[in-house]
Amino acid sequence: MQIECRQEHLARALQIVGRMVGTRGTLPVLGNILLATDKGRLKVAATDLELGVQTWIGGKVEDEGSLTVPARLLIDFVVTNSDPIITLTVKDTTLHLQSEHHTASIKGIEASEFPLIPAIKQTDGLIIKAQDLKEAVTQTIFATAIDETRPVLTGVLLRIEEETARLVATDSYRLAERILKLPGKHTPLQVIVPARTFQEVARIITDPAAEISIFVTENQVLFVVGETELISRLIDGIFPDYEQIIPKEVQTTISLERGSFAQVMKMASFFARESANNVQLKASPGETAVAVTAISPQIGEDISRLSAIITGEAVEIAFNAKFILDALAIFPTEEINIELAGKLTPGVLRMPKDSNYLYLIMPLRVDN
Repeated sequence: MQIECRQEHLARALQIVGRMVGTRGTLPVLGNILLATDKGRLKVAATDLELGVQTWIGGKVEDEGSLTVPARLLIDFVVTNSDPIITLTVKDTTLHLQSEHHTASIKGIEASEFPLIPAIKQTDGLIIKAQDLKEAVTQTIFATAIDETRPVLTGVLLRIEEETARLVATDSYRLAERILKLPGKHTPLQVIVPARTFQEVARIITDPAAEISIFVTENQVLFVVGETELISRLIDGIFPDYEQIIPKEVQTTISLERGSFAQVMKMASFFARESANNVQLKASPGETAVAVTAISPQIGEDISRLSAIITGEAVEIAFNAKFILDALAIFPTEEINIELAGKLTPGVLRMPKDSNYLYLIMPLRVDN
């Protein structure tokens, strides 16, 4: 193999696939990146057997061929190299790299040892604006479970309806849902995509104007962004029937300024560390502020009053401060609404002018 390509394009491709390289695998080749000529271009690929990514860049191909080489060394060399053009030549199982000021050789493993990244037919897919999907991932993925005792909760539900797609994540204590509008009509389906897969999809989206195509099979999903393909296994199982826990009625609405609320909750969280992050909110209609209280028998207490518009019935409810702060960190609006239906019913955080997103939190016990 011999191909000449631009350093910036090669560096970008290596950075895209580099995070997919398995560092703890039993197969040495999983620590390598595959380089292969493919129809006049260079294919760069990596996999950890659960997730695979491959991208293509242009180049001047002199000889066809392929090889896998250690990822970390190759990435470090190419990214650090400031020469505009790099020539890659494979002889036996060694990759030779040549640029204006640098020459290097890296010993590799035959490409035949590299695990096959499955090919998925790119038919009957759906197209979403890449930036919309990236925002949806950011607004939901943080609510997935870390504990793998219930694998379905470690993923994000991708639910396709005729004209919408829903991304839903929950760890059973809180839930985030984002609805995206789709062009045209689609066949309804729902699958559970691993959280890490969506993390990587969001990471490779760099062009705000790009579109992303999604193709689903029985147990795999393919994301296509420009010249990059990311293929992942799906999580097998049944996602919880989450819609039944979303309150159908609202008794109290508290409208707050997001930044001020985040500051107050952060201060309260310092005092709530010894009491399961329990922070209480007390609101009464007619008042212009909501009381935020954190009490710890071992440490002390913190009480703040935060300007708010309160409508509906008086309420006193407690939430996990961390769960609220997680949501406030990703809300893009300055105003937020907290919708409540009593102290034993989940609270819902929404953006005032966006009905396509909600964040639900299960309440904690209120000490009277």
